[in-house]
Amino acid sequence: MAFVELTGLCPFMRETADEWLRPVIIHDRKDRKRRQEDRELMFDQPDPELEALLPTKEEVDALVGIYLDQFEQIHRIVHIPTFKKEYEAYWTPGSNKRYAAFTALLLAMMAVTSTVHTHESLKFVGMMSSARHCAEKWIKAADDWHSNQSQKHRRLIHYQVACLLYLAKRVNTYKKKRFWTGSGALIQNGIAVGLHREPSHMANKITIYNQEMRRRIWTTIQEFDMQASFDHGLPTLLSQLHYDTSPPRNLDDEDFDENTTELPPSKPAKEYTYSSFQNLARQSLPLRLELSRLLTGPTSDIDYDQVIRYTNDLTQEIDALPSWDTNVDPTKTKKNPLIAYTLLHVQLRQYIIPLHQPYLKLRKQNSKYQYSEIIYYNAARDIVLLHDKLYEQGIRALNFLREDALTTAINLCSVTMLQPRGSTNMIMINSHHTLKLIEKCLSMKEDRLLRCGNNEPWGYSIMCAALGLLEAHLGTKPSEVAKSSSAERFVNLHYRLLANQEPPTSSSQLAEVGMSMPPPMVTGSNNGLALDVPDRPKSVTPFAFTPSMPTAPLDPSSAPWLMNNGDTTQPFNLDPSLELLGINLNELWGESWELG
Repeated sequence: MAFVELTGLCPFMRETADEWLRPVIIHDRKDRKRRQEDRELMFDQPDPELEALLPTKEEVDALVGIYLDQFEQIHRIVHIPTFKKEYEAYWTPGSNKRYAAFTALLLAMMAVTSTVHTHESLKFVGMMSSARHCAEKWIKAADDWHSNQSQKHRRLIHYQVACLLYLAKRVNTYKKKRFWTGSGALIQNGIAVGLHREPSHMANKITIYNQEMRRRIWTTIQEFDMQASFDHGLPTLLSQLHYDTSPPRNLDDEDFDENTTELPPSKPAKEYTYSSFQNLARQSLPLRLELSRLLTGPTSDIDYDQVIRYTNDLTQEIDALPSWDTNVDPTKTKKNPLIAYTLLHVQLRQYIIPLHQPYLKLRKQNSKYQYSEIIYYNAARDIVLLHDKLYEQGIRALNFLREDALTTAINLCSVTMLQPRGSTNMIMINSHHTLKLIEKCLSMKEDRLLRCGNNEPWGYSIMCAALGLLEAHLGTKPSEVAKSSSAERFVNLHYRLLANQEPPTSSSQLAEVGMSMPPPMVTGSNNGLALDVPDRPKSVTPFAFTPSMPTAPLDPSSAPWLMNNGDTTQPFNLDPSLELLGINLNELWGESWELG
């Protein structure tokens, strides 16, 4: 009876509620519509402060062009035809298309390529190049703008700006200790708006164009997080996440636009497109996630049979990659398969090194571990050779995003130093080739430092020391000569930066700030070798760039498997005082010269 009475009251209660609440509902709808109109109006407004940071259109054209030609062939962030249409409208006189979000997008994009671009004249302020100073200024401005945007009302362009800012920070080694947390934040923000779910299955109707762009953005931040996880030796958020987003289709941007109603089928893998990297990288993602869990798990004891099995799995993935024609003429086409080809191979081969590293020193006790030495050496060698092909074409994009020059130099040195002198094994037979590979790594690193600066010099000093140690171990140079030539190489690069100060720096000014020559112990008995110093004419080397491939420095403490016995005591981020560097460089050698 009570139930019947309540049922009878329900229509009355509903009518009463509708009558009483109707004015509130109508007002709320009107207010919501007004707020939406206000947001639209605000979004279309320009930002004079951001625009004031833009250089001339010619400079913007050059920096944007480099980004589209190189970086967009691996990490897909913008739809190039759509971007170019907006870009042209942005610069049209009297245009009302100069909205703040697009200005922030341009600043972030320019920050990505500022140091990659070959400038006619590049000066240094302290240990930082003027190009990196500009990049840092643009990063801060775009980052501040982005952080002030509403978290609730976000558009595609907000996620594009976020991805470009992350790229810019990696390229310029800006706050590198936050790379892992930064990529994790991108993953979390992506999950919050459902980028991890297949957009075609969502209830809300999403346009075909936005569906594919969501897939591209999700794949981009996945790759960011995977690499940051590997570099820092920390787990990735993806390892515990369920996601069903389909991989981006192997399509060129011209194959669809904002008006597309049906997406074309994916092109064959052997046909290279700007989206080939993303399409193919997804195929190896399950294996890379499994390896990431294994290498960052609670135990470091990996069964050797597992190591062999995973090595075979990686080899199969590498062999399955298509072989595109990488000998392209850049004057005839913007497509360069070599960029995607190199990254697809390198991001698989990099896992071979930490898998086999624990077994290198066990070879003396058990000959079966000689396989680990060979596969470890081959992986490091192949990574250098892959980068060298890009080096020859003057493509720097990939190497600014990665730390391979430093890590492979250390890897090649460490595995060769384990071989006894006089050995006839493959590694020792190829030792002179190994020295040339480390020289290539040093050239890549030097090119990067001459574009960005040397405000974090430890990576380069370690590379110089590694080369000297290996030369002494192989007997190609007496230990004292190898030691002094390594120190000379390091100090000379430092003074090349000092020689291009803005304003110019004299030797008396150096003395005032304590940046004097290292103590005599650095030069040692150098058999006629001499360090270049600022007051000698020959030290003021004309500043010129060579077509090369720089790479970002790596904090060894962030990847324990790269250092002997997991030693992470090497101090980083110290003030780059030359006196201090000289002393520490000397200490870096320790007793190593007496070994072997």
